[in-house]
Amino acid sequence: MSRSIEESLEEAAAVEADEDLPELADLDGASAAEADTGEPDPDRAPSDLGLRLHAALADPGARSAATAQARDPGGAPPSPESGVDLAVEVARGLRLRNPVLTAAGTFGQGVEYAELIAVSRLGAIVNKGTTPSARPGNPQYRIAETPSGILNSIGLENPGAAEVARRYGAAWAELGVPVIVNVAGYSVDDYAYVVHEMAGTPGVVAYELNVSCPNVRGGMLFGSDPDLAAEVTRAVKAETDLPVIVKLTPNAPDVVAVARACEEAGADGLTAINTVLGMRIDTARRRPVLGTGSGGLSGPAIRPIAVHLTYQVAQAVTIPIIGAGGVTSAQDALEFLMAGASAVQVGTATFADPLAPLKVLEGLASYVREQGLASIREVIGAALP
Repeated sequence: MSRSIEESLEEAAAVEADEDLPELADLDGASAAEADTGEPDPDRAPSDLGLRLHAALADPGARSAATAQARDPGGAPPSPESGVDLAVEVARGLRLRNPVLTAAGTFGQGVEYAELIAVSRLGAIVNKGTTPSARPGNPQYRIAETPSGILNSIGLENPGAAEVARRYGAAWAELGVPVIVNVAGYSVDDYAYVVHEMAGTPGVVAYELNVSCPNVRGGMLFGSDPDLAAEVTRAVKAETDLPVIVKLTPNAPDVVAVARACEEAGADGLTAINTVLGMRIDTARRRPVLGTGSGGLSGPAIRPIAVHLTYQVAQAVTIPIIGAGGVTSAQDALEFLMAGASAVQVGTATFADPLAPLKVLEGLASYVREQGLASIREVIGAALP
């Protein structure tokens, strides 16, 4: 009996999935049943973080309070950072209540974390990278652990600009926190198209141009060349009146030159930095762990690189800088601020602890109080020459 191509592909995929199951379970430290179903094994002892998250989700009162606070921050009890001047300018024309943001690709669209933490307390959230059309993402594996960090090769999986605006605009308006849309593409027109499609979306206050994603073919081209980075910046600036922030890649030959070119092209701010190219080899299979071979290294392992580049860029430009790369605590955030950043993004840390951004925020507030500072702005650039 003849079979359709679809049936043949489904059968081949099933066989491949069965062959990969033991490797997937071993890589993730999961049982075979967990790897197969994607569901937790009820017989496995839950982690401490798992217990806390389960309690938060199981408590309707806690969820209601979080939702109420997001919709009406004024009606919530005072937060630990209340009464401390943490306001900063993260881009020309964009002043936020505090310098703690989330990083693109680590916080979903923001709504996923809203049931766990009061996202309205954050300075802003950066959504998952958005492209003109829907993208399925890269082949597995997409994430691999490394010492003090992770490698990722997600491949900008997203439903496309128009669908992102349709699905999440109303929800962003209810969250009570500013949203910065992370924009990615393969051409100058792609970036302008995304911004055009997102125009008027509730909650959006700025755009962050991902000209440096290392896990999409051609994704580093714009971020590595000052002229091309400037061209993208100008195209997006012509499309919107909202602030435009360019996310720099550490993989460029001259990061400072790219930063200067973006500023001259009209960028209102910069994010330093995106992930660093890296790879892991599966010695049993004798090939790279990630489906695409290489990926972006993030987490504490890259923080010294990110602080160094922030320090260098801060001396070359006059527009605000958002520091990113391995921020897990207020101490880490202070390093970026003293190196010249006006704000920080918390990314990989949220995978280990979804409360990490709020802990960084509370730590900064405590620092301002303990040091007797008038505002957090007093430490910005304190370590610069």
